[in-house]
Amino acid sequence: WALAVSALGKCLSFLAGIAVARFLGKVVYGEYGTIRTTLFYIAIVSTFGFGYTATKFVADYISEKPEKLKSLVWTFLKITLVFSGLLALVQIIFAASIALFIDAPNLEFQLRFFSLLIILNGLQTTQIAILSGFKKFKETAKKNNYTGFVVFIGSIIMTWFWGLTGALGALMLSFVVQVILNQIIIRHALTQYNSNEKVSRSEIYSMLGFSIPVALQESLYTIVHWIGLLLLIHFANYGEVGLSSAAALWQSVVIFVPAMLKNVMFSYLSSSDNHSSLINKLLLVNFLSSLLPVSIVILFSGFICSFYGVSFVGLLIGLNISAAAALFICFSEVYCYEFISRGKPWIVFIARLVRDMFILILTYIILQQINESQAYWFALISLIANGIFLILLHLRYRYVK
Repeated sequence: WALAVSALGKCLSFLAGIAVARFLGKVVYGEYGTIRTTLFYIAIVSTFGFGYTATKFVADYISEKPEKLKSLVWTFLKITLVFSGLLALVQIIFAASIALFIDAPNLEFQLRFFSLLIILNGLQTTQIAILSGFKKFKETAKKNNYTGFVVFIGSIIMTWFWGLTGALGALMLSFVVQVILNQIIIRHALTQYNSNEKVSRSEIYSMLGFSIPVALQESLYTIVHWIGLLLLIHFANYGEVGLSSAAALWQSVVIFVPAMLKNVMFSYLSSSDNHSSLINKLLLVNFLSSLLPVSIVILFSGFICSFYGVSFVGLLIGLNISAAAALFICFSEVYCYEFISRGKPWIVFIARLVRDMFILILTYIILQQINESQAYWFALISLIANGIFLILLHLRYRYVK
């Protein structure tokens, strides 16, 4: 259900992304990607690791403590709302400083006004994790279709009339729709359980204790990728950022199936008794589901680049590298889900720390030495780093019990 029903919505969202890139051009699309990435990275931190924790604890409580489910769900949502609200407030206060820091003082208004995206994205991430714990994949997938239509229609109309601000407005509108629909599904799921008891303080501490290493991983991801973005801005320009953003969009298309199955995989790993067999199946599913789209993107990369217009010269090589890197990402994510579901999130954190430090250090060294094609080099470094990351996780899983 997660694949079949949501495919249309994701396809529409993807087409909307191409339309936005073509309407805005390489440079302004680079500014759009910078704002979007900045707000989303902050939103990732604002969930405090609940993107995984909520799935695991809801799945556990359904079988062990169904009488506390309602209290558990609302605890997750309240903490996310408070934490994301505080980060959004910080964004509003320091919007001018952030705009200067990313060498785009003209984006101060957009950074301040669209800070609401931090709250909306944080809430919808936790909501989806909760629904995955309930295994409400069919309902979630149908919801993705509705939001896909909103993104597609809203992006085309609003970007055409209001440019960058319109594109961001359409994005925010889609998140408003997602949060509302998610909450409706959650309320309906809770009606199936007689849950009147409240979670204890010790249970909340246990929940937060599990979330801390996951939150650190997500914070690390945010910091590293934002610094990588700043390096591109500093050593290159917003045109190179636009190329990198366009390549990243196609990488998300390539890993569409594994991304859609992310919460499905983690939910079943959290409740499985035969992890070894399930891991082998998930690795096979991710390989088969990503190999074909990677091959298609690489084969037709020239045709794909033609959709973006003449301003996106230089996209071809970065697009191919980003597509190839998706294979490593798909495999490594399965191992990450396995370690986290077994209560070993620190292993994932250490491996990601090694990978991300490698990306930053090598990017800094190389971008100092070159004067062109910086987006290509950034993509190549990410490809190498994700290959090393996969090897580390595989060796740890196979040979260290």
